[in-house]
Amino acid sequence: MQPAIALAVALRARGHAVSFVAPANAVASVRRHGFDAESNGVDLERLMRSPGADMHSVRWLTRQLIDSLAPIFDTLAAASASCDLIVGTGAQIPAASVAEWRDVPYVTGVFCPVAVPSSAIPPPAIRTQTLPRWLNRLLWQVGGPAGDLVLRSAINRGRSRLGLRAIHDPLTGLMKGPVIVAADPDLAPLPDDAPERAMATDAWILEEHVDLDPRIDAFLTLDPPPVYVGFGSMIATGAPDLAGMALSAVRALGRGAIIAGGWAGLDRQVAGADDVLAVDSVPHHLVLPRVAAAIHHGGAGTTTAVARAGVPQVILPHLLDQYYWGHRIEALELGPRAMPVELVTADILAARLDVALNDARVRSRAAALGPAIAARNGVTAAVDYLETLA
Repeated sequence: MQPAIALAVALRARGHAVSFVAPANAVASVRRHGFDAESNGVDLERLMRSPGADMHSVRWLTRQLIDSLAPIFDTLAAASASCDLIVGTGAQIPAASVAEWRDVPYVTGVFCPVAVPSSAIPPPAIRTQTLPRWLNRLLWQVGGPAGDLVLRSAINRGRSRLGLRAIHDPLTGLMKGPVIVAADPDLAPLPDDAPERAMATDAWILEEHVDLDPRIDAFLTLDPPPVYVGFGSMIATGAPDLAGMALSAVRALGRGAIIAGGWAGLDRQVAGADDVLAVDSVPHHLVLPRVAAAIHHGGAGTTTAVARAGVPQVILPHLLDQYYWGHRIEALELGPRAMPVELVTADILAARLDVALNDARVRSRAAALGPAIAARNGVTAAVDYLETLA
């Protein structure tokens, strides 16, 4: 939610009133920043922790998306009465229909160019990032209509309740309207053949002033600096094994580890020690510049935060766009080749971490690119653009 909150803060600074419809598990965070927020009826954290959850299964993910559409339709319709514009990020596919019903502009916001069709990048469900351009384009040409078919009935049921006509392209139709790709231009450039109405801004960065926990501050004084380990909102079925492998790999290189628990609860899987600090979460902008390297899942926010900090990163992708980010970090020489989380072992991870810690080229590239990325924030450009539409 941080990029969306960053945009909301910038809009509020320009005098605009902003309200949210957000996943149930994110409502409290949005409200802490002073915004009205209603739950869309979907608790993503609880869903990912539910029995039978399988984030590696496209079928399971698709089923959850379809099941979420009806409550999202209902909450968006109720919450949008006074709005002049709707911006939808994440899986808010019904938002375009609600904007049509309200007769207000709608903008899709995404945080990775893998979300928009092009010949440079395959669709999000494809792990391999080195396919020929013609095949990437073909996969989009086939996958887009397939996605429309899967979602059509559920979307049109929601549209019918609003008195709207049925549509045949609920997914691909989003790319015919305005799309903002909020991603750093060095890390994730917008392809030249992206849809005509797709525009790029720098990543949307939430600039917060928080105090660092004294325990964390003290741990970061270790010499040599520790390694950050965290997997954000990912929930690995083998969290205890993953935590153990990460800790073994870090110790094999003679480093300490600061472990951020996240949704996987990694902090509950390791015992505290002189060389280990396990916490629920950390403020990335205060912690990452002081670590030697980061091991993480490859989400858009974490990848960008580590790059902004100027330190190397080791990515263990779990799903979707995380494979794109892993490929980009390798291509830019900001870290070693990514390893899918289900294939990792302690030895493999130690070898990857050794590159991040000791390869002079990787360390110099990360240090050189970090300040340029850290100097960018795309929220002002996004607000400028949105103000032309409302």
